[in-house]
Amino acid sequence: MQGQIRTDDWQKYLNDFSRRNAGRTARLEVLSENLGVQGDDVEKLPLQGITLDNRSSLTASVEIMLGGGGAADMRHLTHTVPRVRRIVAKFGPDAREDALEIESEDGARTLLVFETLPELPENL
Repeated sequence: MQGQIRTDDWQKYLNDFSRRNAGRTARLEVLSENLGVQGDDVEKLPLQGITLDNRSSLTASVEIMLGGGGAADMRHLTHTVPRVRRIVAKFGPDAREDALEIESEDGARTLLVFETLPELPENL
């Protein structure tokens, strides 16, 4: 299941998305006609947050911040998606957000994909 987020709702949705999913382990993938798929070997890091910068009246950009899980873990990554034209939430069978797709005006798509938790045996 998936759902495109209305442009007028981007700010609120991304703020709420960040609160709901803070700390969830995720990876980034960038799909572009010019570059192909980038990010297959990227480390998985906890989500710190996603922000929308819509100061320009013509375009908005989205920043995705991933980072270490504690003071001893200094790994951090900030990825900016410029000139955003579409944001789509992707949901799993349990109705929880599994991924977020952010598409820029040039057609490049950035996917924030959450690590799925392993299934627990039913007899536990």
